[in-house]
Amino acid sequence: MRVVTGTTSALEESLRAGLLACPACRGALRPWGMARERVVRLRGIADRKVRPRRARCSSCRRTHVLLPDWMRLRRAYAAPVIREAVAAHIRGNGYRRIALSLGLPETTVRDWLRDFRRRRNTSPPHVTTVSSSSPRH
Repeated sequence: MRVVTGTTSALEESLRAGLLACPACRGALRPWGMARERVVRLRGIADRKVRPRRARCSSCRRTHVLLPDWMRLRRAYAAPVIREAVAAHIRGNGYRRIALSLGLPETTVRDWLRDFRRRRNTSPPHVTTVSSSSPRH
């Protein structure tokens, strides 16, 4: 999986031009169909169905799913929802209070905060910037 920022058209142009690098070998990624449909939960907005772009490395032949920057790897909730919970935690709130205020299951928020503490000082190697974007509702 690879997280990319940018509009769909900017991503497609970069992908076709071979400007996106494979996180495994740094080879050029090329379009390779679409990944399976996913449902992403956005707080206060209806769930959104997303079918991310897939890419294949021209060097090592590995395939990658290109997730928009507002989605999180292996998470059903959108990144802004998770960021809101983490921000509340940084302000000193516990996971139960955060879950109650956001209307989310306690176990979900607790897992996000554990993941945040585990990864706090690391920068994910799979994040690439194409240009800025946000989810379209």
